[in-house]
Order: sequence, then C-alpha cells, then structure tokens
Amino acid sequence: MVWKRYTESFKQWLQLLNYTLSTTERMPRQIEEFFEWIDRSEKISSLEQISRQHVHGYYEYLKYTRKSQNTDTFLKSQTLNGHIRALKLFSFYLEETLQGRLTIDLFYEKKETAIRQILSTQEVQLLYQATGEDHYGIRERAMLNLYYGCGLRSKEGIALDTGDIMLDKKMVYVRQGKNYKERYVPFTEKQKEDFEQYLKYSRPQLIRYENEKAFLIGHAGKRISYGILLKTLKRLQEHTGDATLKQKTIGLHALRHSIATHLMQRGMKFDYISQFLGHSNLASTEVYMHLATQE
Repeated sequence: MVWKRYTESFKQWLQLLNYTLSTTERMPRQIEEFFEWIDRSEKISSLEQISRQHVHGYYEYLKYTRKSQNTDTFLKSQTLNGHIRALKLFSFYLEETLQGRLTIDLFYEKKETAIRQILSTQEVQLLYQATGEDHYGIRERAMLNLYYGCGLRSKEGIALDTGDIMLDKKMVYVRQGKNYKERYVPFTEKQKEDFEQYLKYSRPQLIRYENEKAFLIGHAGKRISYGILLKTLKRLQEHTGDATLKQKTIGLHALRHSIATHLMQRGMKFDYISQFLGHSNLASTEVYMHLATQE
C-alpha cells in the first residue's frame, strides 16, 4: 500500500502541472511497474532502501527480460526511454515535494533508425482478399479501409466514433489527430459500401452496450484495442498464403506508409498527400518521395 500512495500522488502532481492525459495515465503505471519489480525481486518496503543498484537492476530487467504484451518482443529503445523519463520525473517529483530522494542516473538509449515497411498494391489486395465473409471479416475490411484506404494513424482509427464516419459526404472526421490537429479524410464509393456493411451487419453483433459510440468494436463489446487490431492484421497476413508477404514485419503504420507511397506513385500532388496524412510539417511527407522511387 505504501507504493500505491506514491503512484497516486505522482499522478495528481502530473495533473496539476497540466501534463497530457496520456502522460498522466502512462507514467504512474510505469512507476507502479517499477515498484512491483522492487517488491518481487528485492523485498524492499520503503523508498529509503532503494539504491542506485536496484534502479540499474530494474532497467536490466526491462531491457533484457521484459517483453511487449502486444508483440512478444523485447522492448524497443523508444519504450525503454519512456521508462527512463518516467523514473527521472518521478525522482524530480519526490524532491520537489520533499518526500525523499531516488537516484536515477540511467542513460537514454540511442534512437533506432526507423525502417519503413512498404507493401505493394498487390500485397494490399491480398490482405483484402484474406478477409472473411462473417461479421469479423466485415470488420477486417473496415479496418483495412481506415488504415490503408484513409491512411489513419493507429490511435486515430481507434478513437473514431460512429458519427465520425460521414457516409453521405464520403469523409472520415479525424477529431483526435497528432498534436490535436483535426482533419477530414475522403474515401471511395467502394469503401463507403464496406463501412455501410460494417455498421449494418457487423457492429450490431459486436457491441454489448447500446450507448457505445466507438466505431471499431473489439471482442469485449467496447472500443477496439491496438492489440486486437495488430493481431487481426497478422492473421490476415498469414491467411494470404503469400510467402514473401508472410515474412514481412508489418504493423498498422505500414498500411499508412503504403497508401502514401502509392498515392505519390500515382502522381497525387505533394501538398494533397500531406493534408491527407495530417502532416504538420512537409518534411514528414518528403520521405515518401524516396520510397515511391524505390517501389
């Protein structure tokens, strides 16, 4: 219980300083994980007993033992750095509130060079063809239409409500884009038909609560999670039966990268693609110029 008091007060402190909602939820959970490891591995019951060696032991656990629940792979540098930031900020919080001292002298991991995995138009078609005809298959096509057809980021698609799918205008209203930037994304007549099928036949079989507003529904009858979306994509990838495609390491963002590259190959204007993707900086879109020539 002593650790719970620290994590709860840390969360309140973050809220008072106007940190974002995601930060005020994520960082206390990361500190809670630290304390759980301390309890499990070191049998320590007070903050004063936690030494520099304990902190380094925890970080070695994160780096060499802990695995991602979604991908079952070791934590990436970006995730590890997030844990370091949480520990450093928690240490600062303790000193600012005169609750003690926790030495965090961990070094940040070097940023990994992002490898953008691009699918060919033929491979995308194979994913569509791998979808089933039941209500789960209809949901799979809706997912592909959002992340490939509309080029949404993972969080943008998850955050969509039913009212954000504007069938009459053939537009998706992205209200929770990166840096809180809103935008409208167009979709085709075929995508409209798939969305209508999902709303009419699939979603009603998935929801458990009549007042649920989420567009994409998971197995629990609530807003779908990133984990379910990723598992769905991996399953489609396997069901294509294509040996080359099955060997590729892809996620939802690969669909976004792919549609951006394909639009550029088709000659769409640079600034249109930037608006479509919701980029605040044209430099973010420029990378696809190189990818388009390599396809």
